[in-house]
Amino acid sequence: MKTPAIIELESQRSDIVRDARAKLDEIKNNTDPARFDALDREHDALMRSFDLIEHEIRQAEAESATGDQRDSRRPGSSGAAAGTDDGSHTYGTRNDWMDERGQPVRVLSRGERLSERSYTGPTLGDLIRAKVTGPRNEDEKRALSEGTDSAGGYTVPAPLSSDFIDLMRAKSVAMQAGALTVPMTSETLAIARVASDPTVAWRAENAAVAEGDPTFDRVAFTAKTLAGYVKVSRELMEDSINVGRILDDIFARAMAQKLDYAAIFGDGSGNSPTGVAETSGINAVSMGTNGAALADYDKLIDAVYELQVDNADDPTAMIMHPRSNAALAKLKDANDNPLTVPDMIARIPRLATSAAPIDETQGTATNASSIILGDFRQLMIGMRHQIEVRVFDQPFATTGQVAVLAWMRADVQLAQPKAFCALNGIIPA
Repeated sequence: MKTPAIIELESQRSDIVRDARAKLDEIKNNTDPARFDALDREHDALMRSFDLIEHEIRQAEAESATGDQRDSRRPGSSGAAAGTDDGSHTYGTRNDWMDERGQPVRVLSRGERLSERSYTGPTLGDLIRAKVTGPRNEDEKRALSEGTDSAGGYTVPAPLSSDFIDLMRAKSVAMQAGALTVPMTSETLAIARVASDPTVAWRAENAAVAEGDPTFDRVAFTAKTLAGYVKVSRELMEDSINVGRILDDIFARAMAQKLDYAAIFGDGSGNSPTGVAETSGINAVSMGTNGAALADYDKLIDAVYELQVDNADDPTAMIMHPRSNAALAKLKDANDNPLTVPDMIARIPRLATSAAPIDETQGTATNASSIILGDFRQLMIGMRHQIEVRVFDQPFATTGQVAVLAWMRADVQLAQPKAFCALNGIIPA
């Protein structure tokens, strides 16, 4: 059922589509170069807003479906009983987060934006093109002058960095699953977490109170560098009206995929973050000594059981390679009918990403994969605001190409490892 929030978002999406089409029509009929550039920037801004609205709609639909399933499991009731938790509350809210100096830390959940207001200036792609062909207006000229260095690089202005990070977050499967974004204002950031709960027990009058203080731990983010580059022809930079949006999209998509891999499957090698699957203390279920194909939902039920016995909250998602997602969708019973999905599994959103490896080793198998499920609100991704870009043309002078190199810095930590479980050793049928 569509909630008022979804209806409102869909209305905003329709308005954006209408305005974007109008901008394209005006671009086609325009003959004024200055007006053309302005229309191009306005169209790019609308399409960035479209991407973010699409992400918010998907999240609202997933949350609405989860709420409908929760209500359907509550017999004889259209809502939560007084004094009970209907699953809509978040305890220990982000406003309570403090670093080791006692300073508040702004933590973003899915659907929230790093940029506090809609950004309408030059896009990252606009500034890359401006580095090659020269700025087309005062906005691009000012943005470039803020951080340009003699080596042909520049630090992207803070409002644009936030806007680009929001675009990348919208494309990230980990963020869609519920991972929190922790903005880092320095290279390192330490946050406290509870490693174990306090011990409590019933006691008789005058008897000693059970001892058992909670164990506190420190989560330390250390910014690690994520970088990549693309080669683009100078002619494309000069002549294409949408090259700015294309560059925005490919960098955001590529960085989101790499960040997803690091956050979920990263092993910490090569100065990369250690992700959920390789973090000590998470739960694990095996498909067998040499792996096995998915034939039913039993092993996934076992994985959910491991979370339940550790008193973890219900999983917000299960993340897997498209190969595993397709295998689950194809499961059939003895009569070749689609296999009924147990309610325990059906209520967990399935998210597929090609960032998931399919070359893991499980005994004699070298083509295994894993499904990671859990409460992804316990996954924290620390992100530095600064994004840097360099444009190089000398190495490719003979081909007329330029290389665009972009990098950002991030790290990954888990607030509660026991909130996750890995189903390991999934091989093709």
